[in-house]
Amino acid sequence: MRSERGLETQVLPDGKVDFFLPRTGLRHRCGPTGTLMWIILQRQDWKADRAAEVLAEQCGIASESLRPEVDAWVNHFQDEGLVRRCTA
Repeated sequence: MRSERGLETQVLPDGKVDFFLPRTGLRHRCGPTGTLMWIILQRQDWKADRAAEVLAEQCGIASESLRPEVDAWVNHFQDEGLVRRCTA
């Protein structure tokens, strides 16, 4: 996975992230939870298992319990047109 080419992101003071894709005019905004997921997924190269491990460590819970939530966010970002699967 990777961000769509040209995607502009801005984390706002209230913890929300604003996404804008100039080529399509797509605009999307996520609350603080979506912002956290976006940042962690970006830092973990969109590897949901690694992102779940990072979140689990921060929360002190098992990563298996967070994996469905992380997968749901990956799907959300993909459905919104913010990320796409890379083809080799």
